[in-house]
Amino acid sequence: MRFSAKRVLPFLLLGLSIWFGLLILPQLIPPIETPRAMVSQTVNANDPPLGITVSDRVVGFSTRYIGAVEGNIAFNSADLSDLGINTYRIYGGMSRWESEDDDGVYGWPPIEAIKADPNVVNWAFWDRTMTRPNYGSDYSWSGRVGDVWMGSASTIFSTLKALNIRPVLTLRNVDNSQNPRWAQQLNPPTTTADWNEWWEHVFATVYWLNVRNDFRVDEFEIHNEPDNRAQGWRGTVEDYYELVRVSKDAIDHVYRTYLPDRQYAIHAPVSLGGSVWPFKALRDIPALFSSLNVHNYDTDISVYVKKVRDWANRYNHAQFPLWLGEWGSYTNDYGNHAFALNLINNMMRASQPSSSYVFGSHIFSLYDWGLKGKHQGLIGSGGKRQRSYYAFRMGIRALQGGKAVLALTLGQEQLMVMATRADDGHLFVLMVNSEGEPHKVMVDVSAHLQTGQGQRWEFSRD
Repeated sequence: MRFSAKRVLPFLLLGLSIWFGLLILPQLIPPIETPRAMVSQTVNANDPPLGITVSDRVVGFSTRYIGAVEGNIAFNSADLSDLGINTYRIYGGMSRWESEDDDGVYGWPPIEAIKADPNVVNWAFWDRTMTRPNYGSDYSWSGRVGDVWMGSASTIFSTLKALNIRPVLTLRNVDNSQNPRWAQQLNPPTTTADWNEWWEHVFATVYWLNVRNDFRVDEFEIHNEPDNRAQGWRGTVEDYYELVRVSKDAIDHVYRTYLPDRQYAIHAPVSLGGSVWPFKALRDIPALFSSLNVHNYDTDISVYVKKVRDWANRYNHAQFPLWLGEWGSYTNDYGNHAFALNLINNMMRASQPSSSYVFGSHIFSLYDWGLKGKHQGLIGSGGKRQRSYYAFRMGIRALQGGKAVLALTLGQEQLMVMATRADDGHLFVLMVNSEGEPHKVMVDVSAHLQTGQGQRWEFSRD
């Protein structure tokens, strides 16, 4: 549709050969993301419009990476492309890729032997595990064959590389089911043999992904929620520090020796929402990691994010990128309309140029975990997309990629609004109306153009 720079539009704007926005309304039609020329019959034509002026002043930059945690029932490149994510979180570790000791001799080979010659590692075992996994599924560790996606780790990582999606990989000795059983004796590692096994596992994983292959896996988490005993870690916070130290030594050896021109990042402590472990890690071991990573399932994610940022500032590490390794819902909320709208609100909070800013995030999860959907994802069995999938996709288009965030003047506060501008000049205005009452909106973009062609996308209730 064509419009002047000050035209009044009832609902949602998006587009302009320079994308011109999105307004998300709580009631109208089923979830869609197609341009519509719609006029609400419930808005009084005599009511004054809500005024929004989009300045050309840049006040910050939006979230750089927006993506999802994997789910075990599916992996489909078409879903990744349609959603538009640019990062994907994967649970790696011994239960997935070393369900039995790779060489059958506990404590072998020693760390120094691997540093002297990487071929002491049993690469035939690793090649088989990563390309021809047990029972034909890289997810066989997490569910029954027939319930999980059939395919290999090699397929997952090669697909992500082809789509330019940045993996974030969790490394862990045991998982939330306390598997593999043979690794229980190194949970936490204490003996030389324990540390040999863990160092070798980290080295072999990173070397196989990046040296024997070139899958560009450069972001690493050390365990998953080590502050949550249910997720498998049996050590103290001090034991965790040592796990990070040894893991960093293994990763660093790969990069310094074989990939000297590549950078990597270690995320720590990958902790529960509300946890004080980030405070302790920033105080005690900041030199061992280069990114913060927390989980946050709060209705308003900004409260805890601000607290973590305050801790980083206190210990002079404000420069650390902050990731939300998990957010959203781990139950069955993704079909709820109000929840879907709030997802976009949280995406905007994470892109605000303030102490609530998030560098990268992964919603939990893209796919269900298990066909019965105990942990529901944005996409369920048979490829069914939940309502929140469409809300999330809309937020990604306006916010992902470190777009310039523009200053706004809002006449009233009924809507949550952000405006961004991409490097190619596309302008986005993202609006969320959570009130239940329709509004007329006038968006002034005259600081950017006087005439043009725009497109409006809408997410709304049936």
